[in-house]
Amino acid sequence: MKILLFHLSGTPLYAAEIAHSLADKGHNVHAIVAQRNLNEDFFDENIYINPIGISTNLKTLLRCLNPLTYVRIIKQIKTIDPDVIHITQGFLWLNPVLPFISEYPILYTDHEPEEVNDVTLYDRTNIYSFSKSHMRRYADKIIVHGDYLKEILLSRGIPEDKVVVISHGTYRYYEEVDNGEDTDSMPNNNVLFFGLLADYKGISVLAKAIPQIRNRCPEATFTIAGKGDIDSYMPDNLLKEDYITIYNEFIPDERVGPLFRNAEIVVLPYTSGSQSGVLTISYQFKTPVVVTNVGSLPEAVDNHETGIIVPPNEPDLLSEGICRILSSSRTQKNMEQAITEKVESELSWDIICNNLIELYSDLSDDH
Repeated sequence: MKILLFHLSGTPLYAAEIAHSLADKGHNVHAIVAQRNLNEDFFDENIYINPIGISTNLKTLLRCLNPLTYVRIIKQIKTIDPDVIHITQGFLWLNPVLPFISEYPILYTDHEPEEVNDVTLYDRTNIYSFSKSHMRRYADKIIVHGDYLKEILLSRGIPEDKVVVISHGTYRYYEEVDNGEDTDSMPNNNVLFFGLLADYKGISVLAKAIPQIRNRCPEATFTIAGKGDIDSYMPDNLLKEDYITIYNEFIPDERVGPLFRNAEIVVLPYTSGSQSGVLTISYQFKTPVVVTNVGSLPEAVDNHETGIIVPPNEPDLLSEGICRILSSSRTQKNMEQAITEKVESELSWDIICNNLIELYSDLSDDH
């Protein structure tokens, strides 16, 4: 089967994981990827990569206004002539194209059905909401990564038989590019917060929990790794503590592994959200998690087995959950084993792509 993946916004790692597993199963995989996000190290040589001219904001806007942009995309699609198109991450450039490619079955992965985590300026515009709504309308099937997210789409009038829940696999790439850095010099008993610093990530809640955690677990240390305005979320006196390490920057891929390998716990104190790639990285490195009960996050955690689920905006309960894991090496070992079993039985891309292939085949036959 010839499959065309579209990934036009954000890191294409999600598309790359799907592409690798599909190619390993003997399928012919093409990927059209935004030029500014393309890292060819993500993709194996047997994946046909087609960069598309989404680069700087100005160039992207100018090309958006040029009708030839859409003519070229349509021509590219028809030259590839896929059996199925899977939009793993959309962008407004696709919307004018969709009416002209209706002869192909289309799947659309909707990562953020709620549209509440407006990290970028584009995410806060009506154009973004229209673009997503338009893609949902033209897609033959919509994939979401949790039952909660499916209910969001159903509440917006999407027919139930159009929405399919498929798990989000773990990101193997970060283990593959792990530089093997020795973690002996890194802080022990470490709690890691990883990712972009944004309002909905609940960093201020973590800041309130840290003194309580230290009272219960005096040896606890903390690492905050990600780009954003850390001063908006954590008080100065806390930032100066020697038990807190701050990497207030974009973390290069090869440095991700050591941070997760060193951590006893990865904390996701989100106040809202749909899902999290950070959780899937944690599982890849067999690191237990403490997550809040928002979006589909709790669906990916077996409570007290692969991690602990706590209510959002509750620093007392967040500190309790973190200390429950941190204070018991036996709990940590049991959770590591449970994570290994969960990844092998539910979250491997091999299993996920078997489900995708079945979906692709059904759509291709029915279209």
